[in-house]
Amino acid sequence: MALPLFDVASDPGPSFASLLAKLNIAVQLPGVTNDPVHATTVVALRCDAGVVLVADRQATAAAIAARDMRKIAEADRHTAIAISGTAAAGMEFIRISQLSFEHYEKMMDETLSLEGKSNYLSSLIQQVNMSTPFTVLPLVAGYDVNHNRGRVFEYDVAGGCYEKDDFGVIGSGTPFAESALRLGYRDNMTLDECIELGALAIYEAGDNDPYTGGPDFVRGIFPIIVTVTANGFVEVDEAATRTIFETINNRRTASKGRAGGDLR
Repeated sequence: MALPLFDVASDPGPSFASLLAKLNIAVQLPGVTNDPVHATTVVALRCDAGVVLVADRQATAAAIAARDMRKIAEADRHTAIAISGTAAAGMEFIRISQLSFEHYEKMMDETLSLEGKSNYLSSLIQQVNMSTPFTVLPLVAGYDVNHNRGRVFEYDVAGGCYEKDDFGVIGSGTPFAESALRLGYRDNMTLDECIELGALAIYEAGDNDPYTGGPDFVRGIFPIIVTVTANGFVEVDEAATRTIFETINNRRTASKGRAGGDLR
């Protein structure tokens, strides 16, 4: 099939979303029903080496729809995208975002900055949330190679983009995860410290929010932990993730779940 050709006035430029609109190709939402499945809680923390993201694996409708959903994806080597809201819309949003970045780089022969990627997605979020009955609230985090530091960006329903200096939280478990992060976060935390705190925040969300899934020791399903540093996007392996959550769970078992004591 030949590539579409546009005149100067109608050329959509490097925007993949504009290209789809010019070709009258709607963003599809596969799997959407009258009772859509919702993805839940994700946290992202800035650390001295970059950023850490942790996400639960549960998707919920009237009942638990899935226990092993993946809510964090690699947009490119130094950028991660996480989603909450309607799961089908969120997964499609991730795919369109990945294609958008690739399309821009091929058209312009240059890489978008992390801030540019975050701002670029605002119009796509607005398009999905304002033109369909389904809502997606993403979170973008990564390592800014131009400034040599980690950065975290959140959005509102209308696509407004806001950078967070410390951490970002999205999803139904936000009040519980954010409480743990507010108590435990401090400037210049190491990568390992942020992994531990992020895992604790998701554990708290899973323990208190009925829509967020915590570690599932019966099925061996654990939240996803991702780091993005100068070395790129890396997912912590399953064995290490299991150990992190077993340590947290053992502490809670020893105290019988009662409040008090050290945060960690």
